[in-house]
Amino acid sequence: MPWCCARGAATPLLSEPGRPVPDPFGPMLIQPNPAALVITAGTGEGIFIERLKHSGWQLTIAPPHQAEPLCVQLRPHLVLIDNRLPDLTTMAKQLHQISNVDDTFFVVISEKPLSEKRRRSLAHAEILHNILWNSRDTSLVEWVSRMTTRLRVVPALFAVLDEADQAVEVIDDSRVVLYVNRAYENVTGCLRGEVIGQQESDVRRKSLPRPREDDRRRSSDWKCIRVPSSSCSNQYVYVKRRSLDGGIYRDVSLKSIRSQAMIEAPISEVISMLRDAAGRCEGESAQLVKDAVKVLSSHELYLPNLQKIRDGDQRVAAQYYDGLVRVGTLHHPPRHRKRSVVDAYKDKRGSHGERRRVSADVKNALENDHLWNYDILQLERVTEHHALSQLGMKIFERWKVADVLQCQEDILARWLNTIEMHYHAGNAYHNATHAADVLQATSYFLDQPTVADHVIDTHGVAALLAAAVHDLDHPGRGNAFLINTRQSLAILYNDQSVLENHHVALAFQLTLQQNSNVNIFGALSRDEFSTMRAAVVEMVLATDIRRHFEYLAKFNQMNIVDVADEQREQNSMIVCNMLVKCADISNPCRDWVTCQKWAYRIVEEYFEQTREEKEKGLPLTMEFFDRESCCVPVTQTGFVDMFVREAFSCWSEFAHLPQLLHILDQNYEHWKQMQPGWTPANNIGLLS
Repeated sequence: MPWCCARGAATPLLSEPGRPVPDPFGPMLIQPNPAALVITAGTGEGIFIERLKHSGWQLTIAPPHQAEPLCVQLRPHLVLIDNRLPDLTTMAKQLHQISNVDDTFFVVISEKPLSEKRRRSLAHAEILHNILWNSRDTSLVEWVSRMTTRLRVVPALFAVLDEADQAVEVIDDSRVVLYVNRAYENVTGCLRGEVIGQQESDVRRKSLPRPREDDRRRSSDWKCIRVPSSSCSNQYVYVKRRSLDGGIYRDVSLKSIRSQAMIEAPISEVISMLRDAAGRCEGESAQLVKDAVKVLSSHELYLPNLQKIRDGDQRVAAQYYDGLVRVGTLHHPPRHRKRSVVDAYKDKRGSHGERRRVSADVKNALENDHLWNYDILQLERVTEHHALSQLGMKIFERWKVADVLQCQEDILARWLNTIEMHYHAGNAYHNATHAADVLQATSYFLDQPTVADHVIDTHGVAALLAAAVHDLDHPGRGNAFLINTRQSLAILYNDQSVLENHHVALAFQLTLQQNSNVNIFGALSRDEFSTMRAAVVEMVLATDIRRHFEYLAKFNQMNIVDVADEQREQNSMIVCNMLVKCADISNPCRDWVTCQKWAYRIVEEYFEQTREEKEKGLPLTMEFFDRESCCVPVTQTGFVDMFVREAFSCWSEFAHLPQLLHILDQNYEHWKQMQPGWTPANNIGLLS
């Protein structure tokens, strides 16, 4: 490493002045919090110090006599010692003897480059680097800070691994063992000292007691995970599978990131307890518990299983069951259509979209729609509130929706225009732009490899269609308002998911009406249409916030390891339900400016609903949305606490999108900081 500040490209941590951005570290995202201690008898002012402040460093300037206690207390990433201090080498040696500063970077800061004699003297005090007070280059200390932050995370990770019940073995690309935990020692009988540094051994891993043949385990006892890394070398982790059919269940892995304050459905608690019990028993008992978990995890928990009466005298009963109970679930797509989104759309970013004619402004506003920070509100402005039809066609072309539906693109374009026309432009929030926003998020989620691996092609298209129509003809008032005012829709749908039923029913009415020339399903077979319709209907109904925890529990109970063919389609539907739900409530995970604008829009709708409820003497659905008393930031943190945080904790972990949680946390803190100063006067003109 060069003597003075390294020359080269600035670290990415400098890309956002005043706040270090998260550092991707393998599968994690680490929030840097760099701290520096400046030891000087002066004021500590200089260009280099100002650059550190600008980069978000926490700086403490202290005289020499406070150096040792502050090093212990602050444990800084960087210690800058003024070269003008007397007896500097003695002080440096004393600081190096402090037990908790072994990962602290000690640097001498001076007004001019040091002489060779001075450098040799400092080297005896273990100070090898010199920085100038007037230097503008902070890249060296930024890099050291990032490496130090990563190193400080590692002991906690290894402490957790050592307490894990599952055996873990880490190897490098030369197949040399780097680490094993205590559980590995217990299950293999091999001590760490005997294994670490040795070549990996299948014999050693297979020395575990084998399951009985009647357990019929279809997978390997060990799962191999390739560690994501930016380095040139690779690492692999072997994890001993759990005794319960070798399955790694999602709700087990998610418990570590959930808040204890989160609400968990009783069925989820029961399944969690059974899984814990299964891990403590073996043989026939474990198999019985496994079977119980499988039954309780069923997508149709309260429907009988009539597989045993399909033959003989019971065939009539089975036909009654299919005709009267399982209506709408009888049709299945042909086998060749059950491809994953990955297989179906490997070349989805083809040349389809270039044929469409749009203005230069619209074309520019449509750029980067595949990114999470896409600005849908800018598209709303330049298209004069036609964001859904413009963005919808681009996304549908990318995902080859016309090919899957076997319809012409002009029919698909007319269908989108028809759908857009039936959104209420006068709604502050529930309008066509919100539908376009949810559609963009749905497309983004489908584009994530982990998600695409679990979604079959027809469900992927159904999710895009569901996103486009999920709030069709929304009146700007909620279900409770419609029920309390005895609206015809509430009577029609018996107060059950009133709006959600209306949105999807109207969508199909508009699509299938005679002489409309917008029937995008016209070329599908009866079975294909029934399958597509059932999927779209279920995904739209899943957006009913009243059923939020039901769908979240189903998602958490889903087993994604060694999935049988008959289970794969069910998993695909569960994933898509969760995907559209998260897309629908994703505004708190957008950048702060976008998050704030959407929040003010929904709050404005709720204000108007509360006003009308008060005028008509109706029960107040959400009385805290009273313009005369509401604290908007409190409503937003409350919504995150109740619905968004747990849903996105689960979804982000599944989809490998940790940055969404980071954005959510940042926005949450913004709202918290706004709460003390918010007054009812702020509730006037939120949309101006």
